[in-house]
Amino acid sequence: MLKYLISATFVCAFFGLGFLWGVDVAQLLNFQSLLIVFGGLCMAVWLGFPAKRVRATFHSVFDSFSHKAKGADDMELLAQALGLARIYRMKGPLALQKAASKVKDDFLRYGAILVAEGYDELSLMSSLQREYMKRNDAARSQVQLIKTLARLAPALGMAGTVISLMQVMQELGTNQALGSSLGLALSSTLYGILLANLLFLPTALKLEQHFSKRAAAMRMAMDALLGMQKAEHPLRIAERLNSYELYCRLKDKEGSKSQVIRLKRQAVS
Repeated sequence: MLKYLISATFVCAFFGLGFLWGVDVAQLLNFQSLLIVFGGLCMAVWLGFPAKRVRATFHSVFDSFSHKAKGADDMELLAQALGLARIYRMKGPLALQKAASKVKDDFLRYGAILVAEGYDELSLMSSLQREYMKRNDAARSQVQLIKTLARLAPALGMAGTVISLMQVMQELGTNQALGSSLGLALSSTLYGILLANLLFLPTALKLEQHFSKRAAAMRMAMDALLGMQKAEHPLRIAERLNSYELYCRLKDKEGSKSQVIRLKRQAVS
């Protein structure tokens, strides 16, 4: 909560002191310029991208700004993978398939189900790599959508400025408030520059970081699934993924739970 409050204060101070100081706010609000810039962006998205990709991009942007810390996500995913490896090694494919249905990460769930279905090593890695490439292609297309909007916004702003200047030139002989008219004409360029540099480009960077993190998590899950398919001990999988400490913590947690159960049973008896 404190982070969002500080960010909101910084943004208000940035716009208030940087853009609104000594400027008539009414001059910045030009309905025609807003219609040209925002309407042009909406038309470009509607004509150039399928609706499914647009919805997926908005969901990804929301996830990129609301996801947990990277370390926490990685540790949670690896803990689930080690738990599935232990279940498969001790209880077999049917128990693995049942446990995989409860996994939140869809890529790990998909791979664990393939392991439970009896895929060999070559078939498993081929299927996982195809899924990995498909998701990366979708991620690149979503980033490309945001970058396209970042390129279009200044161009549409310039188009709005040209249209406004044409109107000013038509009324040059009769209009007495030439300064205010020119100020309104430049508002379209301002909208386009602000949208491109303060909204779309930072969003594209955030989205790239989000997808880079997700790709790293998928690669880690692929390594864990390969060890799972070979019925390797979870300790060996953890060592290969440099997560021996996490394995020890999981074992300690499991041991403490079993100890509590034994104490409860002794108390009851």
